[in-house]
Amino acid sequence: MPPCRILLIEDDSARIERFRKWTPEGVRLVVATSGGMAIGALKRDGRGVYAGLMLDHDLQQQAATSADLTLSASNLVNLIIQGVDRSAVILVHSMNFSQGDAMAARLDRAGFWVTRVPMDRLSEAKFLQWVADVQDLWAERSEA
Repeated sequence: MPPCRILLIEDDSARIERFRKWTPEGVRLVVATSGGMAIGALKRDGRGVYAGLMLDHDLQQQAATSADLTLSASNLVNLIIQGVDRSAVILVHSMNFSQGDAMAARLDRAGFWVTRVPMDRLSEAKFLQWVADVQDLWAERSEA
């Protein structure tokens, strides 16, 4: 069975470090710190690579290019809908309440299993439960 990979789209270094500490062994966390990096990872890695995706909305803190300054996770939603397998589980952890809710709703309507928990309400226990669900679905998909 291939490793369970989760794509974390997040530009806040403290959040990234928190997720790294919380991520259990056996799960490979792939980090994209800007919209452009996320687009690159999604296009490069293709369909079926990620068991889960974690989305922040506002991604300008670690902009690598001038284009990154105008990209948010809202720009990534169509790419996710078009290029990510529907079995990938999505966690929207953005503190941007209106845009986070809108992204979650669009992804849900597209057939993804979406969990919406703003970062200030996301505990390690909630995160680990989400990861357990991701791992279970990944194992089922890998056995099929």
